[in-house]
Amino acid sequence: MLGMSKALALTHNYAAQSVETIRCAIVLSCGVALIAAGQALPF
Repeated sequence: MLGMSKALALTHNYAAQSVETIRCAIVLSCGVALIAAGQALPF
């Protein structure tokens, strides 16, 4: 039983880290897209 709870805790931790990594990637890609669009626009 202890092994199962440890595995669940590790899985939960890994899932939380993946969500944070995906969120960071989305925010960074949006920022890059805004910077690229700002350089392409004359104003």
